[in-house]
Amino acid sequence: MACLNKKICMVCLLAALLTAGCTPQDPMPDEEDVVNLPDEEQQEEETEDVQKEYDVELSDKLSDFQFSVNETVYTLPARLQAWKNAGWTYEKDNGKKALDPESFLEGEILESEGGSLAVDIVNLDGEKKLLGECYVGGVQLESTEDDSRVYQLPGKIRMGTSTLDEVTEAYGMPTDQYEEKDNIYLTYEYGIYKQADLVFDVQDEILYKAVLKNYREPEDGSEEVSKETPAEVENYQAPGAFPDDIMAFVVRYGGDFYKLPAPVCEFTKNGWKILEDGSDSIVKSGRHGYVTLERDGQTLYAVVNNYADMAVPMENSFIISVHGDFDVTKVSVEMYRGITLGMSEETMKALLGDNAYETEETDRGVSYFIYADEEKQNYTRIFVDKDLKLVREIELSNSPDTLSAASMGTPQEEPDSVEAAAMYGDDEFPGEEKEE
Repeated sequence: MACLNKKICMVCLLAALLTAGCTPQDPMPDEEDVVNLPDEEQQEEETEDVQKEYDVELSDKLSDFQFSVNETVYTLPARLQAWKNAGWTYEKDNGKKALDPESFLEGEILESEGGSLAVDIVNLDGEKKLLGECYVGGVQLESTEDDSRVYQLPGKIRMGTSTLDEVTEAYGMPTDQYEEKDNIYLTYEYGIYKQADLVFDVQDEILYKAVLKNYREPEDGSEEVSKETPAEVENYQAPGAFPDDIMAFVVRYGGDFYKLPAPVCEFTKNGWKILEDGSDSIVKSGRHGYVTLERDGQTLYAVVNNYADMAVPMENSFIISVHGDFDVTKVSVEMYRGITLGMSEETMKALLGDNAYETEETDRGVSYFIYADEEKQNYTRIFVDKDLKLVREIELSNSPDTLSAASMGTPQEEPDSVEAAAMYGDDEFPGEEKEE
């Protein structure tokens, strides 16, 4: 109000001078001086800018899924109770509503004095839990004119000011990048259920929106981890060829034979490397986890099970599914009787023979499903491109409740004839040089 009072005083002074016979030569306030005086609005803006600078300590890695709202730092996932302790409320958390095991709710609203946030509520446990016992596993942050809060991400990235170049310098090249209408989209993937989507304005390339999701159970260090190799891993034997039983879940992946589920250490023995950012370090007994494997520039995101009676390191868990295609996971994959990527639909159906299958048709093509159980949890999927009439994707998934001795795999002799070798899919992967 300082500026407004000064103007009032000057008007009063002018009136007094005029009534006292003041001449026109008396000094008048310069117009420019009045305009340039700092007014109340300018002072408030300057004060607000100072308040918006928050010095917080965040990780340098986006894969750690840390962020801050004003001066408070959060990490995904975090228990809902931790958010409540920080001043947030969740209307649905009434002590009665529960969430099914290993499931989630997207777009739920948390409220605080500073405003609201859209979050994902996740039950990471193997049994039903009340909402108040669940985690916040995802959040949507958006810098707008109506939202005065300050959002910061790892690597000194600040929403509303950081540019596309600054983001890629801090986080490296994204898994995917594309432009649509008025936005540029960057996606950073760190395995299954662990992803960051960043959105930039196409004109000034300023980051204004971030959708962060990390539905992976945090490790608190309290779990006792077995130092011994589980018997299930020691008893596993890699097959040497395809048996004449499609339900055996034998696959030749990247040129090597596996029987699913197969130990992660079998993949690392064949040259695959575990990427820590996208992988759990341990897997609890009787639970599943996630691993990201890389070899020759190709990435495999896989679900794993732990069949031991103690928690185990990732290497001693079992991969229950593999996938290969021509677009994303460009790894050679062959299955029963040598059905392989690039094979014609006609040949594939001939090799399936009398095995029962179900089909699902989409605009892109047809999926052939061969189910191993009535619940349809364990299956083989073969996708045929609609236009090319060629096998474009192959996926195998098998997760039995327990591993019997018979399911550990039995070594078989390699085919000893040209005809047998052809049946077992000894062709080169399309577009891939055959190893010597």
